[in-house]
Amino acid sequence: MKRRDFIKTLGVFSLLIFTGGRFIFRKKRSDIIRPPGTVDEDDFNYKCVRCGKCILACPSKCLKPFPAEKGIVEWGTPFIVPRDAGCIMCLNCASVCPSSAIVKVKKGTLKIGTAEINSSICLVWQHQKDCLVCQEYCPVGAIYTDGEGRPIVDPDICIGCGLCEQNCPVKGESAIRITNKGEKRYSLKEKRYR
Repeated sequence: MKRRDFIKTLGVFSLLIFTGGRFIFRKKRSDIIRPPGTVDEDDFNYKCVRCGKCILACPSKCLKPFPAEKGIVEWGTPFIVPRDAGCIMCLNCASVCPSSAIVKVKKGTLKIGTAEINSSICLVWQHQKDCLVCQEYCPVGAIYTDGEGRPIVDPDICIGCGLCEQNCPVKGESAIRITNKGEKRYSLKEKRYR
């Protein structure tokens, strides 16, 4: 074996060991918002065939393919960027998924995340502006006001759709953001998902 070939082989082997170890010990990511009806994250990354049918079927255009530079394991799987577009919970994604990575579930059981208000940039919290756009767009009534008229999120009611984040009038980063805290995922071990 030539020295150059040996170095190339060693480099590839080292890269595989490094990335493999990184994936084995990686923590659960809180920045990925998945479509409603998604199975557990590890099962999802395994089952999703990255066909893009869910992305094409989404009427609100909230689903996007996960970029490779943000995670090779998640690469190509559908995720939601609520600032760009919130989820209307139509469940078209589950209807077209060929691999059962996204399954049909009852609408009342859906929860893909939870909204959190950043009071340091919220127009009402910081500047006492008459805003409450987040409350207007919340389809489930999870946002209410406190005694001073400031928005508060009830995490038990919030489904994480992201319509509040999408429509927040604050420029740049939204004053209300969706995290995947409290998300409802479905196990492949369950016999029925409905």
